[in-house]
Amino acid sequence: MPRRMQPITREVYAFVRDYIQENRRSPTLREIGSGCYISHTAVMRHLDKLEGMGWLEREPNIPRSMRLGELAPDTDWDEQFS
Repeated sequence: MPRRMQPITREVYAFVRDYIQENRRSPTLREIGSGCYISHTAVMRHLDKLEGMGWLEREPNIPRSMRLGELAPDTDWDEQFS
C-alpha cells in the first residue's frame, strides 16, 4: 500500500514513471517541472521525497540517471487515487 503523500508528489512520480516507459530514459528536471507545472526547486523537493521512500533511485551528478526504485508500486497504483 503506498504511503500517504501530497498529490503533486504522486503526479511527479507518475510523470517520471510514464516518461521512462515511453522514452526508455529518464526525464530532465526541466521536463518534469514543465510537465507538472512546478518550479525546479519543487521538482528537487519531490524527487528527494520519492528517493527517500525508495520509489526512485538517482546517481548524483549524472544527468537522466533516474530509475524506478525497488520499492516503487505497481504501474496502476495511481488509479486508486483518481
